[in-house]
Amino acid sequence: MAEKQTPTHIEVRYAETDQMGIVHHSVYAVWFEQARTQFFRENGADYAEMEREGYGCPVLELGVQYKGPTHYGEFVDIETSATRVDKLRFRVDYKLTVNGKLCTTGFTVHCLMKDGRPTREMPEKFLKLFNETV
Repeated sequence: MAEKQTPTHIEVRYAETDQMGIVHHSVYAVWFEQARTQFFRENGADYAEMEREGYGCPVLELGVQYKGPTHYGEFVDIETSATRVDKLRFRVDYKLTVNGKLCTTGFTVHCLMKDGRPTREMPEKFLKLFNETV
C-alpha cells in the first residue's frame, strides 16, 4: 500500500530567525510537531482526541539534516509521512521545501503510550496512519 503523506504550509516568523535572518535550528522541532499533529488529524487520528482517550506519543529520537537556509518571510512546505519501526515504535519523516527547493529533512521516533505505559495495542484509527488494520 502507498505511504500516506500530508503537506503542512508554514510562514516563517521573524521571531524564529537568528541575527543572520536564518531560521534558528531549535525551530525545526516545533515545526515537526505542528506537521505531525496535522498529519495525525488529517489521517483520522486526532492527537487531542487520542490524549483524551489516554494515549500519548513521546518523542524518543529526533534527527535533522540541514540542506540549505530558511529565511524570514518565506513559506515552508513540510511533507510528512509515518512508518512502523516495530510493534512499539513508529517513525515520522519530514521533508521541508521552500518554493520547491529542498532545505531540510528530518525524522522523529515515537512509541505509543496508553495511560502512561508503553502499549503494543494500537487503536484502529492509529493503525490507519501506517495503512494497517487490526
